[in-house]
Amino acid sequence: MPTALLSDFSRVLLRPKDKAYTGGLNALHKRLLAELRGTYSIFDHYELNEELLDFYQSLKGKYSLNIFTTDIIQNHPEIRARLEPLFDHIFAANDLGLNKKDPQAYIFIANKLNLDPHEIIYVDDQLGNVEAANKAGLTAFQYNNNQETIAQIKALLPL
Repeated sequence: MPTALLSDFSRVLLRPKDKAYTGGLNALHKRLLAELRGTYSIFDHYELNEELLDFYQSLKGKYSLNIFTTDIIQNHPEIRARLEPLFDHIFAANDLGLNKKDPQAYIFIANKLNLDPHEIIYVDDQLGNVEAANKAGLTAFQYNNNQETIAQIKALLPL
């Protein structure tokens, strides 16, 4: 039975305000930091997925809540302040020398959480990452929208 939720960050919990933007969120963040230096306000360009964060909040205390993301955007002080009270751990693949398309990355995270992979539900917007997590033994599915994701998690977790 699952005891932990592991969520991707970019394009799951954080979205660009410009709905037409299809590039990487970390790449945009790095570019804005370089171009705008001290005048960069992150929430002028991004929005947190408050509906999904509120749902995750409803699971706190019953399940371990964690993030597994690729790069650095979650470290921005304004974002980190929103995430730290909610999530037990925030793992960044690049910091750990991991590739999210490699099943071993998810085994590594499971070991860090002191859990068997089958105890973890993983949500990611990238199909390749979902497939790797499933190969590692996690119950993983692709994020498409909040309603579908919340329904899938509710079906897997006794609430």
